[in-house]
Amino acid sequence: MSSSSTPRTLYDKIWDDHVVHDKGGGLALIYIDRHLVHEVSSPQAFEGLRDTGRRLRRPDCTLATVDHNVPTAPREEHLGLDSLVPEPESRAQCAALDKNVKDFGLAYFGIKDRRQGIVHVIGPEQGFTLPGITCVCGDSHTSTHGAFGALAFGIGTSEVEHVFATQTLWQRKSKNMRINVEGTLAEGVTSKDVILHIIGQIGTAGASGCVIEYAGTVIRSLSMEARMSICNMSIEAGARAGMIAPDDVTFSYLKGRPLAPKGEVWDKAEAYWRSIASDEGANFDIEITIDGASISPTVTWGTSPQHVAPITGVVPDPATMEDPARRESAERALKYMGLEPGTRMQDIAIDKVFIGSCTNSRIEDLRSAAKVLAAAGENARVAPNLLAMVVPGSGLIKQQAEAEGIAAAFQRAGFQWREAGCSMCVGMNADQLDPGKRCASTSNRNFEGRQGPGGRTHLMSPAMATAVALTGKLTDVRSFTLPGAEAGAAPLSVSFEQQTGANASKTAIRVHHDAPIPSWPAPESESAQEDSADGAQKSTGSTPMEPFVVLRGLAAPMHLSNTDTDQIIPKQFCKTLKRTGLAKGLFYYQRQHPGVEPEPGVTFPSEPFVLDTEPYTRAKIIVSTGVNFGCGSSREHAVWSFKDFGIRCIIAPSFGEIFFNNMMQNGMLAIVLPQDACRMLAGDAEQGLELEVDLGKQEVRRVGRADGTAAVSFATEASRRDMLLTGVDEIGQTLQLEEHIDVFEQKRAGSQPWLGGFKKKRVDIPTSASSGSTDW
Repeated sequence: MSSSSTPRTLYDKIWDDHVVHDKGGGLALIYIDRHLVHEVSSPQAFEGLRDTGRRLRRPDCTLATVDHNVPTAPREEHLGLDSLVPEPESRAQCAALDKNVKDFGLAYFGIKDRRQGIVHVIGPEQGFTLPGITCVCGDSHTSTHGAFGALAFGIGTSEVEHVFATQTLWQRKSKNMRINVEGTLAEGVTSKDVILHIIGQIGTAGASGCVIEYAGTVIRSLSMEARMSICNMSIEAGARAGMIAPDDVTFSYLKGRPLAPKGEVWDKAEAYWRSIASDEGANFDIEITIDGASISPTVTWGTSPQHVAPITGVVPDPATMEDPARRESAERALKYMGLEPGTRMQDIAIDKVFIGSCTNSRIEDLRSAAKVLAAAGENARVAPNLLAMVVPGSGLIKQQAEAEGIAAAFQRAGFQWREAGCSMCVGMNADQLDPGKRCASTSNRNFEGRQGPGGRTHLMSPAMATAVALTGKLTDVRSFTLPGAEAGAAPLSVSFEQQTGANASKTAIRVHHDAPIPSWPAPESESAQEDSADGAQKSTGSTPMEPFVVLRGLAAPMHLSNTDTDQIIPKQFCKTLKRTGLAKGLFYYQRQHPGVEPEPGVTFPSEPFVLDTEPYTRAKIIVSTGVNFGCGSSREHAVWSFKDFGIRCIIAPSFGEIFFNNMMQNGMLAIVLPQDACRMLAGDAEQGLELEVDLGKQEVRRVGRADGTAAVSFATEASRRDMLLTGVDEIGQTLQLEEHIDVFEQKRAGSQPWLGGFKKKRVDIPTSASSGSTDW
């Protein structure tokens, strides 16, 4: 652990405390304290371990659950996986995780376990998430856990495998960015409105290359659930992570949770956690201050989280936008959304309401929504011809909401009350939006087809979504009387029975807080784990990749900004256990598919996509003139689909960071060049000229130009360049530093004992269905 007299930020301190090996230039091998796993991004990582004979280094620091694929329809306890998950490919991913957790000895909340839920809900709920830690998951919204003062970020499947094998990751340090939200929020304004407003102000690439620290009086006034909602959507602003310094609100939330430290260890941990707040005078590369009073209830109108407007506003006119890229994006979004400039937001009719997702499915989110029902009166009902559904974030939240009377209130009003899961946020199960229909959603992304092919999504808070459900159109929640509301925070902090007087349970229901984990082994020190049979297998073996030295070939030009991974490969192609066979899914809805019948209500384009146009069907390189290529989801399937098509290099002005890392992990080269240079190379591509990418010399040569135009230089981080040139995988390189990892773990066991994992001996965890026990 390093120390310094120079004032440091929260991010600086956590980074410094986790460096295992510093390569210089900002690149370091950092230790990972907590690893969350789900069924979609893990199968190939487990398979990679098997293929190389490697074992998980720290299965004790990993927690797994199923969430993306699982149906949220009522689950009968006696049914097996075959009946609970009817869709074959989804079932295969769930079954693979079931097998993998048994084979590798991982703690697991399966589909019949009451603690099962969305991965970013169960981690905080169980106290697995703690301040000052590093936390990763094969999911871009891992930034949620930053609300606890953790450095938490999403990774791709190859990096999941890297953490499995080494408990570390190679990372380049990000810039520090602080967003201060000061003042007081107006009535009806919640944390979801705050983060949507921020993204609308700075754009989806506004925090690229940064870790955001959220600060200010508004942030400090928020509950943990509200803070999690804000940090959750940091990735939508382009950030690597979002963080909030831990304080009394944090400690109150964590104390007594099943996996949080206890007794004297808690006291020692709390003292450390209080020390990690940013120092007075710490340097932030970028600092923004926002007046909380200026924020209104906010909704999206387009197909990007930056396409926002106050509920009292109108759909903007792209013609008034000076930035050509933003104007083009808005024009495309309005065409997809079927909206006209100038349309009042409150005149937009809605077909479906979804309350849920890792952004807004916690107990206080549900209380906030139920409070609007109470304000609307006992006769409040879901609008005719509108379907509304509520999906709790975990089985324990569902249990608590039922005990408090919240579930009954939703059901009386005509909402569907579902089981826990990701549901309509990603639409990998049956919970989808039909083509052309509109959804008021409390999730985090409104990309084209995100909730279903051709579906149109409007993002908003749970309270706003409830108001929409009752009126059938976008509605200002402030039109409902909210009794006893404090500025902004009350809907997220007051119990349902206090607000409604409903006949809920009069017992203090804290099942998600006090419930111990049955049969989960007790903590032990890290130093005692070295010889466990399920522990690290010392090996420097490596999986060879095809070296990337010089690549010559045709380049396909692309001119869209914010090309997201949902666009690159739709969710249905992510239901696979392999890394191959994905070329057919690449830009699926942008391409023609002769002989293939599209989904109902979906049409394939009449004009050929660039990759279906000669000579670009043989392209080996993509040149994008638009920024933020590969933003959005962490799905490595996007990279695999390019590789399967034959693409090995993508050139763009900027990339989504997870996508950038995923390319390098797969022997592919991502090159960042100024936008003017990208436009120049795209011009060459449009003429059918080849490009030659020389990684050793770090230059792109413009082949076939008679004018002898000079090559374009680029820069690649040295260790990644060496990895690509030699074809040696990153895990193999890291395992050569295993002694450094051993030393780090031994020091950590003494200085921060609350981070000790759990015994590695496999102990099957009883479920409610199998054990019949209520002793939680």
